[in-house]
Amino acid sequence: MLAKIIITLVVSTTLAGCFSSSTKTKVIIVDKSSNQQNINQGRFADNSNNHKTQKQEVVKKTSKRSWSIPVEAKVIKTFSKKHTGLTFNTKPGQQVKAIRDGKVVYASDKMKSHGKMITIRHPLGFYSSYTQNAQLLVANGDTITKGQVIATTGDKPFYFEMIKFEQAINPLKYLK
Repeated sequence: MLAKIIITLVVSTTLAGCFSSSTKTKVIIVDKSSNQQNINQGRFADNSNNHKTQKQEVVKKTSKRSWSIPVEAKVIKTFSKKHTGLTFNTKPGQQVKAIRDGKVVYASDKMKSHGKMITIRHPLGFYSSYTQNAQLLVANGDTITKGQVIATTGDKPFYFEMIKFEQAINPLKYLK
C-alpha cells in the first residue's frame, strides 16, 4: 500500500512539470555545417525584448565561420560536377594550412596523380584533401589544429577538396 502511494506521488510530481504554466524558453537548433536553423520561428509568439537579445546572440555565435582558407591565393577553377574541388593559383613554397581542427588520415605520395597529398578528418563527417604539395609537414595520425601549417605548395597549382559523408561538397560554401 505504501509503495503504491509513493509511486503515485512520484508519477504525479513528474507529470505536473509537463503541464506547468511557467514561461517556456525557445530552443533553436542550428546545423553548423550549413549554418541554418531547423525550427520554424513563426510557430512561436514571443514579443519580449529578452527573446530578441537571445536570438541576436545565437545569430552572432553561429555566423562565425569555423573554417579557414587553406592557401593565400586566387581560385582559378571552382567547384562543379566535373571538378569536385578548388584549384588555386599558387607559387612554389607557399604555406598550406589546415582549414579546421582534425586528424590526419592520409599523408603520402602514393596517389601519383595527386602528388604529395594530405587528407584530414574533421568533426561531423567532414574531410578535407590538400594535393599537389612539395613538402608534407604532418604524418598519418597527427592531430591538427585550425590554421596549422601542414605542407608547402609545389610547382603545380594547389588543389583542394571537401567531402561530407562521402559526398563531394562545394568548399566555397564553408570557406567564404
